[in-house]
Amino acid sequence: MITLTPTIIMMLAASVVFQVIGLSLMPLTKGVTQLVPSIACGLAFLAGLGLMARLLNSGINLGILLPFMAAVVPLCAIAVGILFYGESASFIKLSLLVSACLVIGFASSIA
Repeated sequence: MITLTPTIIMMLAASVVFQVIGLSLMPLTKGVTQLVPSIACGLAFLAGLGLMARLLNSGINLGILLPFMAAVVPLCAIAVGILFYGESASFIKLSLLVSACLVIGFASSIA
């Protein structure tokens, strides 16, 4: 089992942030027809995935990293959609999404 050092935690947080930035820029690309937002979106995803590769290289298990990212990145992207793009935020929608992420987290922790 790998120890979570401050460097690994910062890399994990930065990877989430870059991926959420990439997701946040997607609507601005207008289907990858706008050059500047499309390049920024691609670079953000490249940085986020590059950090994930470095995390895997540092010893984090793929079976832990991917479920974590599969839960955290969409939750953050949903928050961005609600706060910046005016998406609806009904209680049932949010509770189902959070529940699904908790199930992913639980499933990844089973040995």
